[in-house]
Amino acid sequence: MSTALDQHEEHTQDLLRRALGLPVRRPYIWDGQDLHAPCVTCGHQSLPEHTRPIPQGTPVVDFVPDLAALRTAAVTTAMVVEVIDRRRPRRHIRDQVTPEVLRYIEALPTDGHGMRGGARLLRLHARQPHRGAVEVAATIRLAGRLRAVAASFGRSWDGQWQCESARVL
Repeated sequence: MSTALDQHEEHTQDLLRRALGLPVRRPYIWDGQDLHAPCVTCGHQSLPEHTRPIPQGTPVVDFVPDLAALRTAAVTTAMVVEVIDRRRPRRHIRDQVTPEVLRYIEALPTDGHGMRGGARLLRLHARQPHRGAVEVAATIRLAGRLRAVAASFGRSWDGQWQCESARVL
């Protein structure tokens, strides 16, 4: 069975357009410079013969993510959730987060009774868009509600990965 339309076959849309007296739509090909219309008798579309030249220079090498950086970001995010839940003291993450992030975590409202078990990490996705950054998206259950967590990590002055920004949405 052929995927292209034979000469006797017609699209259902084309049949309907003909029945309504509307012009039949023809697919066009854009080659970056001109629109090329199909043949009016048979509908055949020939591809343009000229193609763009291959750019000169060395090929771009894909970036290989640093697995240690991704692991550090995931572990630090899990530790931040434990600090939010009061299962871990704040001093445990002082070296892994900036002072701004630590203040943000301290200012987050928690369970009114101060009970543990209010924050649970459900999902975590860490990605490294380029060598100097790691981005984390996570889902947590906080006070009975599902919340999103977004965090970004960068290198600190001593070369260690550190959480530079974090938000609970």
